[in-house]
Amino acid sequence: MMVVFFMAAEKALEEGIEPRLMVLHSDTRIENPVIHKLARSEMDKIRAHAMKLGIEMRVEIASPTLLDSWGPRILGGRAIPSFPMTNGDCSNDWKIKPMQTLRKRLLPVWGNGSECITLTGSRFSESAARGSKMRQRGESAYEPFRNKQGELCFSPLAEWSTDDVWELLGLVRAGIYPSYTDAVDVIKAYADAGPTSCAVINDGIAAGGAGKGGCGARFGCHQCQMVKSDSSMDYLLEDPEYAFMAGLGKLRNFIAATQNDVSRRLWVGRTIKEGFIAIRPDVYSPAMMRELFRYAVTLDVLEYEQAYELGIEPRFRLIPADHAVAIDYLWSLNGHWDGFTAISDYLEIWNGVVRYAIPENPVIGCEQFPEPRFLHVGEDWAQACGDTWAGIRDPFMVAMLEGCMEERTYGKSNPLRLWDVTQRSVDEQTGKEIEEGFTIDPESLLFFFEYEAERLIEDYRSYRENQGRGWTARWYLQYGLVKIPSMQVLRHDDALKRTAFKRLIGVNGSTVDVERLIEASSSWDEVDETVQKAFLSESRLSALEDAKQFRQAQEAQGDLFTLAA
Repeated sequence: MMVVFFMAAEKALEEGIEPRLMVLHSDTRIENPVIHKLARSEMDKIRAHAMKLGIEMRVEIASPTLLDSWGPRILGGRAIPSFPMTNGDCSNDWKIKPMQTLRKRLLPVWGNGSECITLTGSRFSESAARGSKMRQRGESAYEPFRNKQGELCFSPLAEWSTDDVWELLGLVRAGIYPSYTDAVDVIKAYADAGPTSCAVINDGIAAGGAGKGGCGARFGCHQCQMVKSDSSMDYLLEDPEYAFMAGLGKLRNFIAATQNDVSRRLWVGRTIKEGFIAIRPDVYSPAMMRELFRYAVTLDVLEYEQAYELGIEPRFRLIPADHAVAIDYLWSLNGHWDGFTAISDYLEIWNGVVRYAIPENPVIGCEQFPEPRFLHVGEDWAQACGDTWAGIRDPFMVAMLEGCMEERTYGKSNPLRLWDVTQRSVDEQTGKEIEEGFTIDPESLLFFFEYEAERLIEDYRSYRENQGRGWTARWYLQYGLVKIPSMQVLRHDDALKRTAFKRLIGVNGSTVDVERLIEASSSWDEVDETVQKAFLSESRLSALEDAKQFRQAQEAQGDLFTLAA
């Protein structure tokens, strides 16, 4: 599409028209390293070619928010990966939402009062599903259309076949159609990622070699669980050039192999309905979160050491420092681990004290999803834990250090006076004060690791396992290292009170007695009709759907899973 655009741009310039172009790229932060490097390289070439032609150009990259990123989302316990035959909400959080947010912020300014038109490279022949959705949207290769948001869009390649795409790239590589790129790196990436019958990317065909498959691989996130196996990664790992990605493949396969192990899940629900919470396998258990966190940080350190020896920049980073703090905050907030546990593991691994190897054949526990049960907790978490001070406010701080922490009233129907933990900045264009999202203050982050982390780990060592009281989360908020948007403050306050309740009944931390939890809860038939209606769409049907999807996955993938008796 970029090649075609520049062809059109050169014709426009000859006619005295000066096109303006903004290129938007979506980076999930866990892209296949080959594609990550390729995308950055091609964007540099786009900038250079636009400058050569005298075209006004802007290149921007959209990425998921901190809390939506892979580490905080999966290892922090906010969600489990999107597995086969489940919803692909990772695509929405990691690609669609970031791109929409970036477009909403940039397009009005870039258009300067005029309407922008968005070009996409979608093609009807990519797949039956893609073609059907394109037709529903009214996409055309001959005239623009408007999407659901009313924005003007155009799909110039809609009628192209895969052969058309590779023919053009082959002509570009041959120099017949000079463009911003010679397409060599693009073609090499697809050639290395799998056998192909395409003569454009497989020179061996011309010499009489045998090819198989289609015209190239499909790349995605290196931790993608929506596919049965990552064949592109597997083919790349056969080449010593890409051996540095072997650990990423092992981590992905470990997560895939353990996806239906209910012993690796958290069983305590987070939402109160009619005074009850659901007791059923949900996100990963604290032990599983920590296990995955240790593997991911170990991979980062090994990559850093290898890159240092080669004199290059690290080719991937799963858990940057700010992500480690976000995960640590979430663990404490939700009563999984406390006492700066994630930071302790993080520093031990980076300092060479310990490394964690990903098992090739993990031990799998029970894979039979049960019917949900229901535990009565009260109308809200403050009532459940019996402590209104268990949230984002500390009685000692209020009594002894009055005035040191600014406070603010949150909520309208039931307002609460809590610490002011919201980050604000001034919009450069409007001059108005705006709130930022969940953020880690970069200056405080540097100061924390340089001067505070090791001391705090030692001071809070006794709270690192089942003593979870949310101390770590409160520390991050108290000292301004973590900032929360005002619309989420009450949710985080509720989470701390939920943690207090879980500690009260002994189901927080890394060792939750699931059998005891089940005994204390009620079955579907034991709760009244109002509770059943409240949970019908969310818990019972979800649990039944989980079981159904597991059976389908077992049938589709054969020996990969073993259903427990």
